[in-house]
Amino acid sequence: MRTGLPILLLSFLGLACGKTSVDVRAAGAHDAGGNTGGSGGATGGGPTGGSLGGTGAVGELSKVDLTGSPIFSRVQRLTNSQWENAVTDILLLPRPSRLAANFVAPLSGVTPFDNDELVLFVDQKGFSDFESGAEAAAAMATGSPAALAALSAGDDAAGLVRVLGRRAFRRPLTADEETKYQDVFALGERLYGAGFANGAALVIRAMLQSPHFLYRTELGPAGGPLTPFELAAKLSFALLGTTPSEELLDAAAAGQLASDDQLVAAARQMLEDPRALSVMRDFHGQLLRVPALASLSKPGVKEFDPAINSELVLASNAFFDLVFGHNGGLRELLTSNQAYVGPGLAPFYGVAAPAAGLELHDVGPSRAGYFMQVPFLMRFGPDAEPDSIERGLLLEGSILCGPHLVPIVNIPAWPQLNPGQTNRQRVSAVTESCGGACHRLFNPLGFAFEDFDGLGRKRDLDNGVPVDTKASYPLAEGVAPFVDGKDLMRVLADSPQVHTCYAKQVTGYALGRELIESDRPLLESLGKVSGTQSLKELIVALVRAPAFRTRKDGQP
Repeated sequence: MRTGLPILLLSFLGLACGKTSVDVRAAGAHDAGGNTGGSGGATGGGPTGGSLGGTGAVGELSKVDLTGSPIFSRVQRLTNSQWENAVTDILLLPRPSRLAANFVAPLSGVTPFDNDELVLFVDQKGFSDFESGAEAAAAMATGSPAALAALSAGDDAAGLVRVLGRRAFRRPLTADEETKYQDVFALGERLYGAGFANGAALVIRAMLQSPHFLYRTELGPAGGPLTPFELAAKLSFALLGTTPSEELLDAAAAGQLASDDQLVAAARQMLEDPRALSVMRDFHGQLLRVPALASLSKPGVKEFDPAINSELVLASNAFFDLVFGHNGGLRELLTSNQAYVGPGLAPFYGVAAPAAGLELHDVGPSRAGYFMQVPFLMRFGPDAEPDSIERGLLLEGSILCGPHLVPIVNIPAWPQLNPGQTNRQRVSAVTESCGGACHRLFNPLGFAFEDFDGLGRKRDLDNGVPVDTKASYPLAEGVAPFVDGKDLMRVLADSPQVHTCYAKQVTGYALGRELIESDRPLLESLGKVSGTQSLKELIVALVRAPAFRTRKDGQP
């Protein structure tokens, strides 16, 4: 088939999708997850050679930061993974096509999550990706009798257009659209030869490049309710990462998503779907920078083998799956004594290694939650030394939603330890003169983990001196002291600020936008749910909220 033809067809159909762009903040700006760059975490202090400066008194910095810059887009582009999943489901492909694997990725380090409206614009490379992806998907769906039979029973062009159009556009086609796409079908047979496959392929190519497929829309009046089909699409993409099922579209058509009970029932059913597990795995992975574990390197550290990297990722994801799948929430994420251990991780935990794969182990009593598991501690530990600043910075940004931080460059090289000097003493000596109130926030959080080295192993001495893990943090509800990392996790698990922050992260990911001050009442309400209930219940509470069900009254 000829490359480029569907673009001309879309113009002919009056459905052409021009380039869409938005202004984004400069790459490297601090995001709501505490990151100042790509997946590798902040350009932070300590052995990584950077520092961060903040503004305001410490007491003013403790409140959950809501200084985002949303544009409240009415048309939000599908992410690459959503495109992949939707194409698979629309065309009834037997397995994911992997066609989106080489699509251009969103700008990293600009927004908290890669599904944010600010980074889902379409440039020339993205335009070409969607064109070539549509062509390849059409070839897969019509390239064999079995694939074509799965897509359409018979040779009814009008029926194919109607059924495929509803799946692709997530609503019934208008009469005018049906006529135009039937003309596209006929054009395919004229151009490439008589045969149902040729007509069907051109229809698929055109539909998958239409803005009605590539963008999820909320076009109702500001502050008004979403249409049933808009709500079905929003719910399905937010919870399952893919286009609505035939059953959900039927429910929308029948007016069965109008009441709270109906909407919540649909959400609860989705949350038990294995695809919801994958969506929440992606959420936690982005929030806690799990992809960076795949490229972890510690040159010169004989105890470290890069072969462990894949196990670090798998163990992290398995833990997130455990929390979500067993109706846990943030409290379990912070305080669970269980962790997944494989042959590579076992020596660092000091437990017996399984013959293969991962096993769930009780790794207490000195560890609690993900931040005290080996993957996190090893990730934020240059060589075999702990990186207190990076550990504290990610914890503060992702779980406490601290203030916007500005990268500071040209920081002197990190000094070697003096005889009898601990890592904590060195960090304190270097950062106390930087002038930034921010270090008084995240340094103490990192110090809580001083009894774990850069490989995540438990230790009692640092440079021959007993480690000191005692510190305090100025939570919004008051200064909270803690004696070590496990005590800190207990403090955080009981903190309203922390649960409000987690609600912010979940909400921002689900809505695909940054949060602002007017969202605070919603987030504080959701935070109360998080404090006593599961992540699933937090998501259900969000689905009930007007912020999910209505068009936000913000900048169009």
